[in-house]
Formats: sequence, C-alpha cells, structure tokens
Amino acid sequence: MRPRPPVTAYVTREHPVTGADELLVFDVPGLPEYTAVVTGGGIEEGETVAETAVREVKEEAGIDVLFVRELGVAHDPAGHYVQVTPTERLPETWEHDGRAFRWVPVGANLELWGRRGDFVGALVRKRVVGYVTRGRELLVFDHKGMPEVPTQVPAGRVDAHEDLERALRREVEEETGVNEIEIVRTLADGKEFKDLFGPGAHESHAFHAVAAPGGPDSWEHAVTGTGMDSGLVYVCRWVPLDECPPLWGDADPLAERLRASITDP
Repeated sequence: MRPRPPVTAYVTREHPVTGADELLVFDVPGLPEYTAVVTGGGIEEGETVAETAVREVKEEAGIDVLFVRELGVAHDPAGHYVQVTPTERLPETWEHDGRAFRWVPVGANLELWGRRGDFVGALVRKRVVGYVTRGRELLVFDHKGMPEVPTQVPAGRVDAHEDLERALRREVEEETGVNEIEIVRTLADGKEFKDLFGPGAHESHAFHAVAAPGGPDSWEHAVTGTGMDSGLVYVCRWVPLDECPPLWGDADPLAERLRASITDP
C-alpha cells in the first residue's frame, strides 16, 4: 500500500440524519499501522483520473460512486486527489476484501494514513446563512410535524464550483421556495460568525437579502435539492423582526446588525 498512490479518492457523503459532511476511511483488521486509510491506487492504461478513482473505490470498498471534482495534484511522488460521492445510501460500517470501512467527520485537521490526507482540507465546505427580509419582517421556517426542531432561517453548505451568493440564492429557494431576492450586504464573514456563535463544523457566512414585495404571509414548502433535508416540509412565515423567535433555539447576536441593515421602503 503506497502512502501516496497516483490517485487518491475521497469518498464523501452527508450523514443521513445529522447532515454532517463525512469521509469514508478503512482500517485493516490485525494491522494497526493501517488505520484511517482512504481509497486509492494506480492508473491503468487508457484510464482518466476520474475513471481510476471510480474503479479503485469499487475494487477496494465494493461500492459505486460518482466523480465530483479533482482537488489538486501533489508531487514527489506525483498524485492526484479527487472527490467522489456514493450513488446510494450506505451503512455506517461494513467490511470488504479484508478492509473495515467507517465514516469520519470531515475536518481540516483530520489525520489520515500516509500522505493520503494532503488535500483533505479542501473537503471542508463553507456555509451560508440567509436573513431574508420583507420590509421589517424576517423570513423564518419550522419543520412540519417536528416541534422539537427550533425555528430557523435558510442556511446550507456551498457546493463545489458555487460562490457564496449563488449558494445563498439556491438555499433560500430550496428551503422556502422564495426565488427572487436581492443580496444587500454581508452581515458576518467567516471570522465574525465564529466570534459570535463559536466554532462550528463549517466556515459560515451570513447575509442580509431582501425579497420581492407581496406574496403570502405564511405557506408550506417541500424542500428541494439533493441535501439530507430534501422532501421535508417546512412551514414558512414572515415575522416582525422585533418579535422574532429565537433562531436555532437561542437569541440571535446578528439581530441588531440586521435591523441596522434594513432600509424601509
């Protein structure tokens, strides 16, 4: 097993319950020196890097994956690092061909065997949070039939090849159906968000956006997209900003900053 093969394939997923980004690793039972290894191998004649990644994962883990993107190329020795994703929901653990597979949380400081973790930091996705207003009202939603889940505003992770504003527009539309917003300003960048809310699994960026006037005051919306919340029904509504309920269960430290950002029509 080479510390850095010609192609290293990071198999990632969103956890089906928590939505956390996870990476597939394997251990070799009876050989503790081979712990937290990711799949990878050599390029066969006529193969592209993407084809090699898909084949190696199938051979080593016994699962089918789709190529997502190439993350980078290392040298001395040369090696391509790519991201792939499963084509179906997978169990938490399984064994295949003498390897014991498991999922671990994605993190910039995740330690992997050999040189296979050289580009793992590129898997850490940014997150956008949308404070969408209509006049002096804020767009919030609750999970239908799940009273234990706190009130929220649209938020989600940035997909590969998206910038922050494009991701924000997509998340707002997927989670609420509101598809006409004007982004006014950044309320908190990654560092400010961390200072206000504490460290999280993602680098979060909060924005103030304004929706087009009119429309209903409340409605139900089935979440679209490919995330773990796809298909859930959210009960969306506009609430006066001064009467906004706690978001994610706590008072929101960005509320005052949002009020200052609003310009009445």
